[in-house]
Amino acid sequence: MNNASDTVLVKLLSEGNESAFTTLYYRYVGKLRAFLIRLKLDKHMDDIIQETFIIIWKKRHVLQVSRSPEAYIFTIAKNLALKSLKIELQLAVSDLPDTEIPDLADAESAMTREAFHRALEASIEKLPDRPREILILKRIKGLSTEEIARELGISKSTVENHMNRALATLKEELSSFSAISLLFLEIYFLN
Repeated sequence: MNNASDTVLVKLLSEGNESAFTTLYYRYVGKLRAFLIRLKLDKHMDDIIQETFIIIWKKRHVLQVSRSPEAYIFTIAKNLALKSLKIELQLAVSDLPDTEIPDLADAESAMTREAFHRALEASIEKLPDRPREILILKRIKGLSTEEIARELGISKSTVENHMNRALATLKEELSSFSAISLLFLEIYFLN
């Protein structure tokens, strides 16, 4: 079964063949590990890979042979990775010290701070996939513009354009908050 093409394995898998599933797993586990390491998701890697193959097994009866199995597997893993990064971002935003938003630092402004954090999370969630991914890689994973460009296989200027568009969108979405809060937003995501 190791010599069978991905398409043949998916066809067998759709019929419930466990050997085909095992072969696909061992064929792609190393590639998925490398992909997730490039995204700096080492600590979530095993969970993402496990969840990827759980999804594949659960959907085995509806898999389409005409679709690229590799693209399908990596799309699932990428979506799970983005979900994991989103959760990290939410945790990072919720853990921001009050002093990082100077005009919201007093106890009476706790509701405003919470509203700002919720609005920031919601605004980030609404960003298109690529700008959101770049924003998360920059801020949460601490990657430089050059590292992001290299990891995603795009130019540095494309990374900068996505980052600038993401920040402009966030500023627009959060325009009801104070100017100092918006300045914080820019400093936090650009530094």
